[in-house]
Amino acid sequence: MKRLIFAILMVIGMVSCATNSNKTNTTISGRFVGSGVDSVWLERVSDDFDIPERVAVAQLEDNGAFRFELNIDSEETPRFYRLRYQNGGRPVTLVVAPEDNIALESVGDIFLNYEVEGSEESKLIQEFNRSYFSACDRLAHIAEGLGTHIMYNPREAYKAAQEAIQSQVSFVGSHPNTLAAFYAMRHTVAEQYIPQLDGYGISVIHYRTVLEGIAAKYPKSPYIAILEREIAEAETMIELIGNVQLASYPDIELEDMYKRKHKLSELDGKVVLLYFWTLESALCNNINAELKELYAKYHDKGFEVYHVSADSDIAVWIEAVRQQQHPWISVFGGGSMDVFTLYNVVKLPTAYLIDRNGDMSVAPLKMNALERELTRIL
Repeated sequence: MKRLIFAILMVIGMVSCATNSNKTNTTISGRFVGSGVDSVWLERVSDDFDIPERVAVAQLEDNGAFRFELNIDSEETPRFYRLRYQNGGRPVTLVVAPEDNIALESVGDIFLNYEVEGSEESKLIQEFNRSYFSACDRLAHIAEGLGTHIMYNPREAYKAAQEAIQSQVSFVGSHPNTLAAFYAMRHTVAEQYIPQLDGYGISVIHYRTVLEGIAAKYPKSPYIAILEREIAEAETMIELIGNVQLASYPDIELEDMYKRKHKLSELDGKVVLLYFWTLESALCNNINAELKELYAKYHDKGFEVYHVSADSDIAVWIEAVRQQQHPWISVFGGGSMDVFTLYNVVKLPTAYLIDRNGDMSVAPLKMNALERELTRIL
């Protein structure tokens, strides 16, 4: 009987040892100095890349040091983890694999200044964060002037957004077989500021390329199923536009009095006066009359006007366009106030001059000054 009990205990011990042997010791440690935080918590991102699960919390030591120890199944493929801190800053995303010993160092702002060692994938994410979010932060700084006394340059905002998207596309194209590329594709910060850029940059072809790369490198990764699902959804909704050449100014599309749509970018190659007005302003109506003479003089040389009304009553606007007999593209913007926000139109009239290369500047609205500009750039 004693021998039987001993044998059973031996078997249980062997099973326990076998179970424990599948677990590997993985560490995430670091030192955050001058960050203003006193604790950091570790989250594991769910396999559907949706809801994170808090794993542990660590108090920073006097020298800013912290350490997490994880027991991860040795057969598990790399997963995403995040480090968060109480000041609400952007989380640091890591790719953690069994037996990794990941070390982080940061002085001051954690997200902007952190360095990471011990995980090539996590290091690639750090590289992406610096290029992409630097451009996004420039965009945010420019946008702070929107609706304030600070001068807001829509072309500079558009350029910063393009830089962010281009850095994203470049990174994904350079690292298609990494989880870091999967992470990079999921950001749309620039598009939140410039909605007109939604759909540019990352497209289905990038998703397919990354899917193939991850499937080859991590064939058991749960993120493969996510990519397959998102590709299937995207193919029913969007058209590939990876080769579209973006204009250097924010594009807009509005309807004329006959419900025909006109894109500003369709005038590329011409010198365009983008003019925001309202029929309620006597100044605007006077400019319209003077502008007709200038338009007749320079239209055949490549001058065009994209005339955007800010009026709220479309019927009254149509009647004004008929009476004034606008010879140019006259569109109704009263139902699309985001257009005025995009171009920081805080008073009427406001006008911009776009040259043949797409470079944009504030346009003078005195006809003699405007004519001097036209003769210079036509």
